[in-house]
Amino acid sequence: MKLQQIQCTSCGAPIEWDGKYGQPVKCTYCGSVFLPAVTGREDVWLMTDVVARARYEFEGRLDKLEQDIRFEVMRGQDWSALDRAYAAEINRLETEGVVRKLATFWAISPHPSVYRALRDGELNLKGNRIPFKKGDDIVWACPMTRDRFNLDWPVLIGDFQDQRTQQLCGNMANAMMGRMR
Repeated sequence: MKLQQIQCTSCGAPIEWDGKYGQPVKCTYCGSVFLPAVTGREDVWLMTDVVARARYEFEGRLDKLEQDIRFEVMRGQDWSALDRAYAAEINRLETEGVVRKLATFWAISPHPSVYRALRDGELNLKGNRIPFKKGDDIVWACPMTRDRFNLDWPVLIGDFQDQRTQQLCGNMANAMMGRMR
């Protein structure tokens, strides 16, 4: 078996890795244990609001958020085509002035931005139209939320209450639910 060289997510030291995802790797330099993932380091933040990320970084917990996103939210995989379609579509709607980002983010990891509809419209996800009304809040729905509520689309539309706490998915009941199928 040919070993690959990766970097420790904590200290950056080189580590020999067998290429198997889903198995923990321990850094011989700093002792950190992490799970290598398919998604690149920057792409992991695709759904995370920049303010939420900055808060975790300020609190010295950015590594915990990244681990939670990679293995509880993304489940050790890459973002799905629907997740990427949502990100592109919400960016398009914001650019066109149909929605605006609120100064808040979703309470649950990966802490996506919440958007407010400035007029009636629709999200177009892979040819499927999801309508919303002026004043609706729009937020990306993680795979665990989709599993739990049997949602077909990675989006929640409604009138959401602001919540001051932030939760990692790994700390919630049924966090591994989607992997158990």
